[in-house]
Amino acid sequence: MKNEQLHQLLYEALETEMGGVQVYLEQTQNHEQVVRELLGKFSLDPEAETPGRKVVRHIGESLVGAMEMALKSGKPQAAQIVAAECVVLAETKDHLNWELIGQVAAKTKGEDGKALKEALEQVEEEEDEHLYHTTGWTRELWIESLGLPAVIPPPEEEKDVKTAIGAARAKQSRAEML
Repeated sequence: MKNEQLHQLLYEALETEMGGVQVYLEQTQNHEQVVRELLGKFSLDPEAETPGRKVVRHIGESLVGAMEMALKSGKPQAAQIVAAECVVLAETKDHLNWELIGQVAAKTKGEDGKALKEALEQVEEEEDEHLYHTTGWTRELWIESLGLPAVIPPPEEEKDVKTAIGAARAKQSRAEML
């Protein structure tokens, strides 16, 4: 295991969660705290600046900027779609971080492995839910904007999807829900 790269992943996970707190989700405050505690267990400074954190922060700020730009366009429906897309992009990075932490946790023994597994157990289901639900909302908002019949709230939300299989099944069921 490359510890330096693991540390970078943890710093990026923290920055992603911090950006999520600013943008849209209260649950993310708890996730940020989980990552802060994880950094502490690895004796890492949660205030440390790394190149990866700077990049993640820049991307997050750019997503917020895109939402603000869309809002200024004066077209609320278009702004809503842009905001939803930005959330999906942020959630995709967030989900990836936790998926990678899970991969490391599965291969790591001792206290480090235990700390990673415990952190993952606290947030994994919520992270899955965030990605699948926001993706469903974005898809349905786009479909509605195209003048096609949309399922609002989306099937992922109605079925309270928490897995990739559940998301795929919910998406397939949308025709029945129309």
